[in-house]
Amino acid sequence: MQSRALEGAGIAHQICGDETLFDVFFTTGPCRDYRSAKHDDPARNATYNATLRQHGIFKSPGKLYPSLAITPVDLEKTEYAIERAVQSIALT
Repeated sequence: MQSRALEGAGIAHQICGDETLFDVFFTTGPCRDYRSAKHDDPARNATYNATLRQHGIFKSPGKLYPSLAITPVDLEKTEYAIERAVQSIALT
């Protein structure tokens, strides 16, 4: 969901981690280790996370932990929040 929205907006990013524990990094380079896994623009990450929270989706500054208890309604709400968050950073 996040990659699709970010790629559609032409925003460079990497999703790093595992299917059950991952994060989105706004970077043009590969994330191979702790040092290379950082944001090219940390303010962009902060804006993205804040916009998700404004739309009812908690995204910590760290990794995401998806839950099996997520419903289709939760996924719709998440997708809407992601679209708004992508719009908020596409303007920067």
